[in-house]
Amino acid sequence: MEKLKDRFVGALYGLIVGNALGAPYKNIEFKEITDFSSGGVFNLDIGEWTDVSSMALCLANSLIEDGFDLNSQMKKYVKWVEEGYMSSKEKSFGIDNQTLEAIIYFEKNNKFVDITEKDSNKPLARLAPVPMYFKSSFKDAVYYSGQSSYTTHNNIYTIHACKYLGGLIQQAINGTNKKILLSEVHKHMDLIYDVKLKIVDIPYKTKNELSSSNSVLDTLEIVLWSFYNTNNFKDAVLTAVNFGENTDEIGAIIGQVAGAYYGFENIPKLWTLKIVKREMIMNIIENLYNVSK
Repeated sequence: MEKLKDRFVGALYGLIVGNALGAPYKNIEFKEITDFSSGGVFNLDIGEWTDVSSMALCLANSLIEDGFDLNSQMKKYVKWVEEGYMSSKEKSFGIDNQTLEAIIYFEKNNKFVDITEKDSNKPLARLAPVPMYFKSSFKDAVYYSGQSSYTTHNNIYTIHACKYLGGLIQQAINGTNKKILLSEVHKHMDLIYDVKLKIVDIPYKTKNELSSSNSVLDTLEIVLWSFYNTNNFKDAVLTAVNFGENTDEIGAIIGQVAGAYYGFENIPKLWTLKIVKREMIMNIIENLYNVSK
């Protein structure tokens, strides 16, 4: 597999691997995550993913079928909720209240939610298909990554965090060196002050200064810190998920960043083989690659 395509595949497959790895440990106490497990709050089998991976696959299929279209994306999310479309199980599960309320609001009113006060890491955790689709344009990857948040989370912090992460993933897919990745992406970003401050300070922080929470900025800190302080996919993902609490979202976000940077071939083979519905995932990635811009 040529290098750009390997990194392209790694972005979405890495998202699902990281999500499935972290999901059984969500919001429970544990000593250390070292490998896949079963159980947890969603009673998962090994290799099953949660809501954010399902929504990422919905997003990918929407892009394949309709290009970037927010209404199309929401219709896919509705199908996931109602029919279990793109779920690792027979039905949907794991959906948070804010996302569910946004989907119900769309079904009832055929429009998106108004500005939401509470930020969330959920749109970041499903994001990879957008910068993958716009792999040849940094500007479009940044802009449309932010736009993708509007379907369920119209919050300024979430939107700008998506813009940053989308730009980072797009550059990683295109082979930008890690040493200049953060600074180069940051240089071209129009970000609100608090997001800028978090990003600039990350390389200088210690592990004890980071905390896992639902906050999109706390999550972004953990993901970027873990990425910049490790040298391969496995270590990056394990470092991030071992911060605990929202291990499924953190796993998905670090998985797409590390997957885009190191590529599919760097994901441990035994991990890739543990993921359920592998053939379906790879077909979606191939179709997305074929329509990507």
